[in-house]
Amino acid sequence: MKKWITLLLAAALLLAMTACGSSGAEEESVQTQVSETVQEAAQSETKTETEPETETAEETQTVADENQIYTNPLTGEVTDTDISANRPIAVMLNLLKISLPQSGNGSADMLIEATEEGGITRIMALYQDISGVGNLGTIRSTREYFTLLAMGFDALMVHAGGSSYALNLLSDTGYESINFLTIGDSLYWRDSYRLNNVGTEHSMYTSSDLIEGYLETTTKRTSHESDFVSPYTFTEDGTPDGDSATDVTVSFSSYKDTEFVYDEATGTYAVYFFGGDPYIDENTGEQVTVTNIVILPTLQYTRDDDGRQAYDLTGGTGYFACGGKYIEINWEKGDMYDPLVLTNTDGSQLDLGVGKTYICLVGDTRPITFE
Repeated sequence: MKKWITLLLAAALLLAMTACGSSGAEEESVQTQVSETVQEAAQSETKTETEPETETAEETQTVADENQIYTNPLTGEVTDTDISANRPIAVMLNLLKISLPQSGNGSADMLIEATEEGGITRIMALYQDISGVGNLGTIRSTREYFTLLAMGFDALMVHAGGSSYALNLLSDTGYESINFLTIGDSLYWRDSYRLNNVGTEHSMYTSSDLIEGYLETTTKRTSHESDFVSPYTFTEDGTPDGDSATDVTVSFSSYKDTEFVYDEATGTYAVYFFGGDPYIDENTGEQVTVTNIVILPTLQYTRDDDGRQAYDLTGGTGYFACGGKYIEINWEKGDMYDPLVLTNTDGSQLDLGVGKTYICLVGDTRPITFE
């Protein structure tokens, strides 16, 4: 701008010289014009130097959006988009030895295992964002305690029927689920090999694409209510100040045990079933690994002559393992719609390690070992 003022002054001088042959009135007019032009240029420079341009509200919001960090409320992992308002999808997966391997289990954010009748166990796999998972299966029925846990997550359960207690709970409360035995076969298929060689009950599959397509056409709620708050917090290194837990075994029954072996290089636990069989995701061919292990021993009892099991979900003392160490914790479920809350023994919030979590709901008389 100073360069322009210099040029203007030069032009003014030229005009003044040109005006030398003019009358006094004309000369005065030219000098006045020059003076006004120089003053305007100086004012323009001052304004430019002291009043820089400001960003618009839209531009400011764009910058804020770009700097926003989103996380998965079930894992604490950073996500590209905000998925925190999603209702998780809770898929009931088969765990009989003959039914393995499963599909899609390795993509779950949380896995919850509990014993059913006859000592067998089942898993409820939770997905905050199910897109891109691929095949899911094999799909089995739900039980009352799995349904109660799903309600605490405000999760939309995917299942193939259930015990009378579970189905009555869903009916009496009006809680939404995706029951393949009532919706129809458009959302699942039967694997022909399993159907002919393993058994009908071990052959049902669905997929993330089928579930997403269905949810786009249904009135089922797919987002949390505005007042829903996830109870879980995470820290990059969730290793507690406790005792060694590089090998953890939970004995659910005489039929089923689950073992977790810590890998210091990855900071995760590899999952094994039935005395040393790797727990594999058929979609990827890889072994399932988790960052956190949460063990919830509680009163377990047989409910009826059919051997249906029940658990006291009020709360109690449990264990948390992460980073090769473990500590005692407290846990609480409370009302059917209340979330599963995990705290330290002093009542403070328990921070999980960033990553996947495996929750074991087990009878309080069953052996649990830490090595």
